[in-house]
Amino acid sequence: MNYIIAAHGRYAQEVKNSCQMITGQTTNIAAVTFTEDMGVMDVLESYNAVYSPENETVIIVDIVGGTPCNAAQMFRAKYPEIKIVSGLSLGLIIPLSLGESLEGAIIGAQENIQFVELKANNSTVSDDGEEED
Repeated sequence: MNYIIAAHGRYAQEVKNSCQMITGQTTNIAAVTFTEDMGVMDVLESYNAVYSPENETVIIVDIVGGTPCNAAQMFRAKYPEIKIVSGLSLGLIIPLSLGESLEGAIIGAQENIQFVELKANNSTVSDDGEEED
C-alpha cells in the first residue's frame, strides 16, 4: 500500500521526516507540501507526480475542507479506487510505515489522543528523555 500525506505548510514533510527518524526509511510514503503561494491545481499536480496507479493508494490529509483534502477529492474523481483519510499525525504514520493495516493504525491514532497525567512515582528523566528509577 502506498500513502500520500498532504497538509498545510511543511507539516506532511516534517511528519515523514520524524517517522523516518524513528522507523528508518519510508519507501511507501510520499509527502505533499501545500504553501501559501499554491492553489488546488498545484496540489493536484503534486498528487499526479507521486501517484502510482499500480499500487493501492491512500491520501492522508491534515483536515477536512482544506485545500489538500479538496484536491484529494478532485483527484479521487479521476481515480475512484483511492481512499482519503483526514487527521494526519505522527501517531498514524508510524504504524503505517511499519506495515500496520490502515484500519488498525486509525484506531491506534485515535487511542493515542489522550490527557497525559503526571506520574505518581519517584522516577526521573535522563538527559536523553528516558525514564530512570
